[in-house]
Amino acid sequence: MIANLFEKTTYKAYFSSLIFSFFTVFFIQFCKNYPFFSFQIILNAIVFWAFFVFYILMITYLETRYAYSNYSSIHLLAFPLAFLFFPHGSGLVVSKFFLGLMLVYSKYVYGKVLFSENSAKNLFDLSFIFSLILIYNNFLAIFYLIPLVMLLQQKYRDIKHLICFFLPVIFVPLFVNAISIVIPDKFFGSFYAFMKLDLWDFTIQSKADFLWGIIIILSVYVTIFYKPKTYEKNSNPENISGFKFMSFWLYASILIGILGLNVGDGRWFLSFIPNAYFVGIFLTKIRSRLIKNYLISFSLIAIIIFKLIDFKILHL
Repeated sequence: MIANLFEKTTYKAYFSSLIFSFFTVFFIQFCKNYPFFSFQIILNAIVFWAFFVFYILMITYLETRYAYSNYSSIHLLAFPLAFLFFPHGSGLVVSKFFLGLMLVYSKYVYGKVLFSENSAKNLFDLSFIFSLILIYNNFLAIFYLIPLVMLLQQKYRDIKHLICFFLPVIFVPLFVNAISIVIPDKFFGSFYAFMKLDLWDFTIQSKADFLWGIIIILSVYVTIFYKPKTYEKNSNPENISGFKFMSFWLYASILIGILGLNVGDGRWFLSFIPNAYFVGIFLTKIRSRLIKNYLISFSLIAIIIFKLIDFKILHL
């Protein structure tokens, strides 16, 4: 069964993830472009698949640097599985790709601030990353809450840490504004797109949005009831802090989605990575291999049929 391939992080699991991701990406491309298909569409699918695989490998690499990470081999399946449920937009947007990369890396830097000796330098890096993502969306300043909460702790409440936090906050926007005067906006594309409030109206949303809402509810459930406890045997501070970071990312993405404070298409794109992350944790917590396999198989069959109907390829 499918889950058996991802019991351990082995070459078999990596290869299975690559194959599963390949068929997932091409299936979505087929649905979005049906009944038209061309060499360019195939080429776009291959490029998107390469970016998607890079994401999975990068996340896996960063997470495996922690001895007690929440990330397990089942996440190699959870990310392409969650991608099938995601309400897909027009295609790959480079700015969104880089935004995702920076947020993924920021989780790793956040851990280094808490658990490395050079906390001031790592706090500077974290603040720098959060200042950069403001280029895409000013409302992403909500991520500043993470280092600000850290500065309330006695350990970081000194001049050195304050300077390391505020230097990027002040000078990165100034530098970006200076560049924008010299370089035309069209060079940066959607990085300089206008953001406006667009409240989510559930009465006019597509079936795909409601389906993704189920995944969001599942992820919120995981953040509440599967939260690592400090008193548990073999509990690890890095494990707990990483879980908190991803929980904050999830809640921030939900708020941005509901308020419509996204830039361009894709109200829920910021929620994809944390949702896939928590779906993986949910699958990990299912102890029965039989139940896990049946759940994954049923989810795959159901979502494939749904996508075929939603894209009007299959008619009932």
